[in-house]
Amino acid sequence: MYLRKFSFRENAGKKIEWLIDDVSLGEINLVVGKNSSGKTRTLNALSDLVSMVRGKGTSASGPVSYELLFRNSENMMKYELEYDLETIRMERLYVEEELVLERGEGGSGIIKYEATPGSIFLEFEIPHEQLACFAKRDRLQHPFIEIIHGWAISLRRFDFSGDLGKTRYALKSAFEAKEVDWSITNNSLVPVITIATEEFPEFREQVVKDMQGIGYDLEDFGIIHFSEHFSHSTQDRYAVYNTEAGLEKQVTQRDMSQGMFRAFSVLVQLNYYILCGHKGFVIIDDIGEGLDFGRAKQLVQLLIGKAKKSGIQLIMSTNDSFIMNAVDIENWAVIMREGNKISLYNYENSREIFEEFKFTGLNNFDFYASEFFRSGFREEEKGEDPAE
Repeated sequence: MYLRKFSFRENAGKKIEWLIDDVSLGEINLVVGKNSSGKTRTLNALSDLVSMVRGKGTSASGPVSYELLFRNSENMMKYELEYDLETIRMERLYVEEELVLERGEGGSGIIKYEATPGSIFLEFEIPHEQLACFAKRDRLQHPFIEIIHGWAISLRRFDFSGDLGKTRYALKSAFEAKEVDWSITNNSLVPVITIATEEFPEFREQVVKDMQGIGYDLEDFGIIHFSEHFSHSTQDRYAVYNTEAGLEKQVTQRDMSQGMFRAFSVLVQLNYYILCGHKGFVIIDDIGEGLDFGRAKQLVQLLIGKAKKSGIQLIMSTNDSFIMNAVDIENWAVIMREGNKISLYNYENSREIFEEFKFTGLNNFDFYASEFFRSGFREEEKGEDPAE
């Protein structure tokens, strides 16, 4: 299932209001924009909603509202939500034009029952702070709820400028899949590698091939009992190691370069995600941070290829001009912030302008730096907002 559009508003009517206005998304999206333009805030808004649908909390500081449009196979689904101070004010779900779920402020509502033929609607009442899209899950009675929940649990978000598990170790070396929260992408890689290697014989070869594809001479990797000299810890710890061509030494995660480990962590987790058959939603914030230009470019192109082949909806963000030049502008989503309003320009909502740019002979970064994406060749229309 693909997220096609979404809007988000926080603290409506207040001085600290934020509005993300009718953002359109494609299957591959490179979100570009200046620092403080709203890239991370937009990704956080999506992550917060996913957390709520999964039955967890939100970091929102005040009243929020969402409107999302999904494409599920041949159907469109629309989801609307208003939330304030741990109370769900309104929640609606449409399949095509049919309203199949509606609840109000007190937790009461109606939901379509699909276990038997015909349009039967049932009344319900749930805790006021819980989403119906979490509390009313039932594959047989309300399969449309399970579709929304499945989208939420499929999210993997990687903050590429962060740790991604480099300083995290494991206290054992044997795991079962049910022990691991796969949505947390900055934990130790030991459980992921252990389980993925056991389940999929091709996993190790695929990760090695991908790392070689972005310029690292990786020959092997695995799990090793880890100890540090002068450490007072008496607990067993396990770490990730790798070996490179020409080096006999096993290099533990502590001694890997930060950029190399970030790329390795993403590729380990993403390959397992794909091998498990997931076709969900992957976010990578600040893609390429800490990598040299060549490897950052190769990694982005590798990820795009994997996403297209496996049916993943991919969102990456950057303000790096080299990465921008490495990605076709048809996959761009340019973010602009004016005051408290965030707008997005992409091939879907500004196709004519994106097509015009192909005839300029300029590089991709110029498309962004000159703000060509706002008005194209139509100078007399400069200042108009095609995303509105």
